[in-house]
Amino acid sequence: FAPIFHFQFSDRVLFEGELEIETDENGETEIGAEYATIDLILNDYMALVAGKFLSPIGQFRQNVHPSWINKLPTAPVGFGHGGAAPLSDLGVQLRGGIPLSGSMRANYALFTSNGPTLLVDQDDPNEEAEVELETEAAASNADGNFVYGGRVGFLPVPALELGLSGALGKIGVAEGHDVSDLAAGEPDRDYTVLGADAVYNLDTLQLRGEFIQQTVGSEANSAVAGGAVTEELEYTAWYAQAAYRVPDTKWEGVVRIGDLDTPGADANRSQWSAGVNYLFANHVIIKAAYTVDDYDDNAIDDDERFNIQLAYGF
Repeated sequence: FAPIFHFQFSDRVLFEGELEIETDENGETEIGAEYATIDLILNDYMALVAGKFLSPIGQFRQNVHPSWINKLPTAPVGFGHGGAAPLSDLGVQLRGGIPLSGSMRANYALFTSNGPTLLVDQDDPNEEAEVELETEAAASNADGNFVYGGRVGFLPVPALELGLSGALGKIGVAEGHDVSDLAAGEPDRDYTVLGADAVYNLDTLQLRGEFIQQTVGSEANSAVAGGAVTEELEYTAWYAQAAYRVPDTKWEGVVRIGDLDTPGADANRSQWSAGVNYLFANHVIIKAAYTVDDYDDNAIDDDERFNIQLAYGF
């Protein structure tokens, strides 16, 4: 259950926040803040946003991930937790839209935030270290670093949007699973993000695709996990999706393919999904989809699953 709250203090000051309320495998309820921001409308073309916000890198996280907007029950491979796409940031951003010539438009988002942390965990010195890039916004900034980036979108015609994203900065290295538990004496790493996205709407046909790559620089003198993490690390994901709603009906078909490539070999896989949706209304949808994850490691069996989801946005 993910209620979103909007409150307008005045014509120029807004609050926006989303809670995440979910039940874990043990039946216990967990509550978290997906995002929470204060938005200050500076003029017709610009807003200042401060707080915890969904990553403005790419399209999926900031615009598509709510279940009543996403046309499949699951996120594209690599665009959720433990994937390649940044999830959220704690900081400030400037965002807005600009009219261009005729029907052409542009939009933008520029931000600075605490940035991610590289988590390195090795319980057994005889086993390979586990490496994870934690991109969920943290309230602490133990490494004292900031990341700077943004996205620019261009709409040459109203039906087509093309976007480019990027970010750069420095990130710290932590041992274990706590972003504030920095490794003693470990130097910061260079951090860069590159992304491209596109969406095209033609009547009841929607085509959408996205590419994201995060890179963490190498450090030859790394002491973490006995010097096991010394190479450049790359996290890459992409997906392409097509959805078609049968004219004058409530039925919609959707297919999606994608791929994830990370330093963790056992996580790397390609994915395809095919589904059928029934739209009771534009914000009420029931979805049924079949998804197959094909792991690069032949020792890991393919993951095949059938998902049904009823989503209601209000």
